[in-house]
Amino acid sequence: MMKKYSTVYATALAIVGSTEGFAPINSSSCRRRGAATATLPSSSEAIILKDTQAARASSTSFQSQDTSSCTTALRHTTTTTLHMSSNDNNEGPGPVTAIFISLVLLFFVVSAFAPLLDFASIQPSNQDLNLGDAVITRQDDINRLKNYQSKFDAVAPLRIQQKLSNLPVFYIAKSDGGMDTNIYFSYNEANTAAASSSSGEGGVVKVTTLDQIMYPLILKREGIVTPTKSTPIEIKNAIASSSSSSSASGSSTTYKLIPSAAALNDAKETGTTLKEGDVPLFSVARLAFAGSGGQPQVPLFLEKADGVTSYTRLGKSDEAVVRTTSLLDVLDSMERGTRPAVGQLEFYGNAEDVMKADEMSR
Repeated sequence: MMKKYSTVYATALAIVGSTEGFAPINSSSCRRRGAATATLPSSSEAIILKDTQAARASSTSFQSQDTSSCTTALRHTTTTTLHMSSNDNNEGPGPVTAIFISLVLLFFVVSAFAPLLDFASIQPSNQDLNLGDAVITRQDDINRLKNYQSKFDAVAPLRIQQKLSNLPVFYIAKSDGGMDTNIYFSYNEANTAAASSSSGEGGVVKVTTLDQIMYPLILKREGIVTPTKSTPIEIKNAIASSSSSSSASGSSTTYKLIPSAAALNDAKETGTTLKEGDVPLFSVARLAFAGSGGQPQVPLFLEKADGVTSYTRLGKSDEAVVRTTSLLDVLDSMERGTRPAVGQLEFYGNAEDVMKADEMSR
């Protein structure tokens, strides 16, 4: 499950209708044909009476059928003539039809231009945007892109989950099928905490991914994550317990993300203040990786050292310019689309912890 994390570093690169007519029928010819069929030949005197009566019966039947056919044809001719005369006199569709067509055309015009109007209304004016603007950092001008928000830049929940799945996290599993409320980004720190548990229960350090616990356990949002067969049993139990406790008493167990000591020290050095339970993230100016489909990615690192190392490996001779943000700020920006191209941000865990997660998942 975790093997994909270590390969991330190996594959990263810089960067109106038809009218049916009828054939004309000559009514005078029908009358002539009817008259002709009613006359018997002059040689009928030489025919015996029986044959004469049979001939008359046959002639009368033929006349009746022919007259019926002509009557039907004349009826069609009259109907067609009336319809044609009606179209010629009206010169186009009636007023009701015309209004309906106009409304349909108006609907399509508005539908075509509405997105453009919406896009224009939410874009900042007279500002040059670049890929670096995809992330909110504490070093940005407070007024830059302050009112920016676009539904076109908002990231769907499923995509956010996919991005969070790039980050392994470690938790302490208890013997009763439960788990400790602290969830670590550093394996070593999780292992130390398990060994020095004040409760005396101890526990085993296990690994999962951030997408499994971020929304249901940390942010307490139900309906976004559905446990699967690959979800650890302790995570399933915690989600079920949290959901039932919240429904019954209005409160549930509080789980907290624990950044690594190195990340907290980096945040302190850069003057980055964090809310309770938030996690610092580090971005390096002019650093981007090639993502799937050739789209550039803006990496966000859990630790400053990983960002600086990646920048140096690209052959950059100048000093890396590191900017800081936080996990909760980035998730909020993705959900609301408060930065252009915010969907091109990607999370990168500490290299050693990523490899350890791969090892534990085998």
